[in-house]
Amino acid sequence: MTVNELNTVYGRRWRISAALGGGWYAVRRDDLSQESIRRGLSYVRCGRTLEELAGRLAAEKRIEEQWRTVSVPGEVLDLVADDPPEQARQRG
Repeated sequence: MTVNELNTVYGRRWRISAALGGGWYAVRRDDLSQESIRRGLSYVRCGRTLEELAGRLAAEKRIEEQWRTVSVPGEVLDLVADDPPEQARQRG
């Protein structure tokens, strides 16, 4: 796995960088709500290797997908989609 591959998959939501002391870290591009934090999402994920970091980012994505859609009167709004907001609306 390369940093470019990791950025292709997760770069819309995460800034991925090499750590000064070795390893890699990813920082969310957007703020998290208190509810997101309560449900187990993180602001920062770290890994000794890109593969380890990829596994941790995949785990974050799985948590997001568990509570992905929220019903809004008349529509379904996807709060964590990788699509731009106008494409994230009206699913299903």
